[in-house]
Amino acid sequence: MKKLLAVITISLLTGIFAFTTIKKYTDIFGQLGIEKAEATETIFFNFQDGTLNFPYSTVIRKLALNKRADAVKEIGDYIKAYTSGNEFAEKYKVAREQAKPQGLASNEEKLKSRISEIEADIETTKADMKSKTGDMKKLYEASLLELNKELKALKNPNDPAHKYYMQEATELKESEKNMYAEDIKSWKEEFPPTVKELIHKRLVQFLEFTKDIDFNAKLVKRGSKMVFADPALEAKDGYWKYCFRSGKETITAARQYAQQWLSGMQ
Repeated sequence: MKKLLAVITISLLTGIFAFTTIKKYTDIFGQLGIEKAEATETIFFNFQDGTLNFPYSTVIRKLALNKRADAVKEIGDYIKAYTSGNEFAEKYKVAREQAKPQGLASNEEKLKSRISEIEADIETTKADMKSKTGDMKKLYEASLLELNKELKALKNPNDPAHKYYMQEATELKESEKNMYAEDIKSWKEEFPPTVKELIHKRLVQFLEFTKDIDFNAKLVKRGSKMVFADPALEAKDGYWKYCFRSGKETITAARQYAQQWLSGMQ
């Protein structure tokens, strides 16, 4: 599943296997053997991109089943505190601006681009024309003549044909406007204007994605690994399978935390 789930998913589903008894936020990464800077950077990028990554830890999977719900809450509390801070907000603001689609090219930029394109076409035409003869060579010569005519006119504002070729080179095509509008739309969807909206988006996506996981689904052995007996489930992406392997207790606790967090944002 692409670009759907943020670090609430990562930490609540991955990190929960890694803890014994967690009493303070500052103890979390220490017990995992992970540098705090590395962990918070991972949190940020996962919230930003909706990806699923977590720093490597040898402590993973050592937590008893009856401790997982408590661990989910502790991890969730840390994430909630971190994403509400100034550091996260500032980093997101910068990242959002950097991801913003560039505006439509100016007339000056379009002119430079067209001149470069013509110069490249002239060189290519000259090279290809060397191997041509007869009528084919005449076609290349005519093409070369037109290219040089346009290049000369574009470079000289006093050329009688300058205005015509400038209009051709700088015309804003409908396809350009439509493409830019689509890019802006996608950017706004992927990068909401506020951290609150970003978090809301990720929580909703997490709850939607985990709402119908069948933890009683049958597994069968195939070679050296276990696979789903149902081909439809076996065809699910790796993240869905990861949620399944996390177990019902883990996912239930994570969903409850996400729902409470979401309710508090209303």
